[in-house]
Amino acid sequence: MIELKTFNKTELESLIKSDDFKNFPFKPITIHRAVSHINNPRAKEDQTLLILAFSENKLAGYIGILPDEIYKNQQLFACGWLSTLWIDPNFRGKKIAQQLLSKACDEYSGHILITEFTPEAENMYKKSGYFDYQDSLKGRSYHLLSNLKNILPHKNKKWQTVYPLLNIFDFSVNSIIKAANNFKENNRLNFKTESHLNKESEDFIKLNSEKNSFNTDLREINWITNYPWILSSKQKDENYHFSDYCENFEYVLLKIYNSGKLESIFIISIRDKNAKLHFVFGKQNGTSSKILLHYLRKNNVSNFISFEKTLNEFLDKNIFFYKKERNRKFLMHKTLKSELGQDFKFQISAGDSDAVFT
Repeated sequence: MIELKTFNKTELESLIKSDDFKNFPFKPITIHRAVSHINNPRAKEDQTLLILAFSENKLAGYIGILPDEIYKNQQLFACGWLSTLWIDPNFRGKKIAQQLLSKACDEYSGHILITEFTPEAENMYKKSGYFDYQDSLKGRSYHLLSNLKNILPHKNKKWQTVYPLLNIFDFSVNSIIKAANNFKENNRLNFKTESHLNKESEDFIKLNSEKNSFNTDLREINWITNYPWILSSKQKDENYHFSDYCENFEYVLLKIYNSGKLESIFIISIRDKNAKLHFVFGKQNGTSSKILLHYLRKNNVSNFISFEKTLNEFLDKNIFFYKKERNRKFLMHKTLKSELGQDFKFQISAGDSDAVFT
């Protein structure tokens, strides 16, 4: 017999302070991620944020949900993104994942969306019959530097035997790339960086926000930058099975100026030299792409992901170590899709959804 327990804001806050939480055989959520969920400006007091599955009073698995709001014209629909789903290997084969998924959908009356899922999870979502695909985000992964010593051993452990050679190759290639970039450097590029919004940034974003299906505003951006799900630390919590710590993690607001006037703001996350572009406010042009590349190179970013079509057209004119197509899939529960209607157009930025935190 599987027992499912749900936790809203108040209940989740009590859970992470309890002895039960300390004594769980594995963590269903980290404390800093729980605090982030509790401070989500779009989360209502009664919305479920976490569901735990117990088998004979033993924690067997969990599913996490990130509350959000989706808009059709001026009409708001409360919804949630599935953010985590994990089952203890000792309890697999009992269809606990399917029960958690069904319970999450029930808690949100079918207003559930999903992205950034593994192939295994995607198969389960398809088999459930609950979901339909939405328009994908198409973008690019730009490799500014060679990072074979980390990429290849991760894909195939056999590469570990030649790790020293990969390290020498990366060092040699990257030295040439950095020398070439320094030779072409333009010292007139005008930009600033921030880790949090100031009044200038807030005023600019208010004037340059483009409405889409999720209408992310200043509240959400402040929440995202103030309550990250990943913390900078060399420690790793092996008792939690999703992103928790990395050596270096930060959100950066790259502010680009032209003749002293603020022209663009790019909101980027950087995780151990891997960067993602989440939001763009203002202009995307040749100048902003040059400044973006300058910033990434100066900070030794090895890989940059962007789903901004216009910006990518400018970036594609530059030479990179390697470029790869990216495709981010989205699933929407059929109930939500039906309520939004056939004329609804799914429009999303890379920073919308739980993907902004990972």
